[in-house]
Amino acid sequence: MDTTTLATLAAATTVALASQSDMSGYLWLLVLGFIIAFILAFSVGANDVANSFGTAVGSGVVTLRQACILATIFETVGSVLLGAKVSETIRKGIIDVRMYNGSEHVLMAGSISAMCGSAVWQLAASFLKLPISGTHCIVGATIGFSMVARGHQGVKWMELLRIVASWFLSPVLSGIMSAILFYFVRKFILNKTNPVPNGLRALPIFYAITMGINLFSIMFTGAPLLGFDRVPWWGTLCISLGCAAVTALFVWFVVCPRLKKKIQGLNGTVGPMVITDPHSGRSHTIHKDSGLYKDLLHKLHMAKVGECIGDSDTEERPIRRNNSYTSYTMAIYGIQGDVRYKDGDGGLQRRPRVDSYSSYSSAVSNRSAALDENVAQEAGTDLAGTDLEEDELEVDQPAVSSLFQFLQILTACFGSFAHGGNDVSNAIGPLVALWLLYESGSVLSSAPTPIWLLLYGGAGICIGLWVWGRRVIQTMGKDLTPITPSSGFSIELASAITVVVASNIGLPVSTTHCKVGSVVAVGWLRSRKSVDWRLFRNIFIAWFVTVPISGLISAAIMALFIYVVL
Repeated sequence: MDTTTLATLAAATTVALASQSDMSGYLWLLVLGFIIAFILAFSVGANDVANSFGTAVGSGVVTLRQACILATIFETVGSVLLGAKVSETIRKGIIDVRMYNGSEHVLMAGSISAMCGSAVWQLAASFLKLPISGTHCIVGATIGFSMVARGHQGVKWMELLRIVASWFLSPVLSGIMSAILFYFVRKFILNKTNPVPNGLRALPIFYAITMGINLFSIMFTGAPLLGFDRVPWWGTLCISLGCAAVTALFVWFVVCPRLKKKIQGLNGTVGPMVITDPHSGRSHTIHKDSGLYKDLLHKLHMAKVGECIGDSDTEERPIRRNNSYTSYTMAIYGIQGDVRYKDGDGGLQRRPRVDSYSSYSSAVSNRSAALDENVAQEAGTDLAGTDLEEDELEVDQPAVSSLFQFLQILTACFGSFAHGGNDVSNAIGPLVALWLLYESGSVLSSAPTPIWLLLYGGAGICIGLWVWGRRVIQTMGKDLTPITPSSGFSIELASAITVVVASNIGLPVSTTHCKVGSVVAVGWLRSRKSVDWRLFRNIFIAWFVTVPISGLISAAIMALFIYVVL
């Protein structure tokens, strides 16, 4: 019996050593894989990280630089603490890796092809400022190389069906959740004559829900490094509820009194505005009760958003019809929304390009003259003397902004932490497969994901964010629809709740799609004309073609490997 056992062990060792020696001839594939994996991580950072901080930058709560610093910290920590668990799904959940037993080098080439296909399309989407799903990219690319290497056998087609379903489920579910939350925020806080008392009462609830939902999400993922994989679901629920309750008490007894004092001081310092007409040199005092006062506050908010996004030439750009800010600004300053207008003879003429600074200056002069003549009695009167459209976006008062600012930063940081854990797998999942194939020589390696590989992917994501992240952040936070701290908080929290609930009951959702759906739904609820539907159409088309394009690129590279290189 002992002799047989020894013979079996010797045979197994010989096979393992032979396999290891075979793989050593493919060291160049491993080196190439590391290079391409870094490019893929860069593309994930340039595109997907905008999900976390796009709305916070768009509302002016943080600057682009501050967002990049916070995202760097939380993405890296999240990738190390949470990334190992999710990488397993990307490694083994899309195709049947057992089909490559005995031809491990083919699977290595396939992993490189998948990373190439995903990276190329994500970089192209980032260049076009379109937010797409990194998970869908890598799934499409993995299916692409598998079709070339082993045909349609071994592909788990149910995964593809789940992705198709998520194109519709994600934005619809998240949009409904965000719209419901913002409806109650607007009804019970924003629309009140004095929104501060209700806002302060609701603040502990908002903080408790934010803390509870995000903590449950992180713990339920089962991060092995933190030991959460050994905690039962009821234990996770109890810990999350307990932390939420402690947070609510802390906010009620510590944060709310301080915020109340801050808001009282803020209201005491805000007084009438004095502006000077740059053409006539006349000074005008704009009182807090006048309609123009609100318009000027909005103008200052837009300037702040431009500064946060990084647009130094915001005032010098002519108004563009396809920008979501166009209808908003045009409505406030009395410019007709249609690109064409009727002349005196009833014909149609092209509206001349209007410089936003000129319209602002003329708006100040016209409105001031109207006020002097006591013609405009209400804030809802437009600059030319006609009624403003009823469908007008409200602007958060300074007191309301101060209530929601830190909440939005908190939800963005939680989102970034969870994103680092989830989406680092899109960048280094194939690289982990590549590394373990080379190390063990087996497609069925059960070795844990090395921490240094997770750090490698996290570093690539952060560099991509710093170098190119601004493009998609501008789409999510500015171009799709105007965002305020209150609407931004509703978007962040509701999309986080949707992802947690839907994922845990088995519904396929994408973080990117949820965030876009929330942005559009809240923007539409605030004003029917504030959403750039042309941009949303382009984003949806990009979602639709993500799987086939990344799959085709991956398939082409895999064909090159099989028929030319290997």
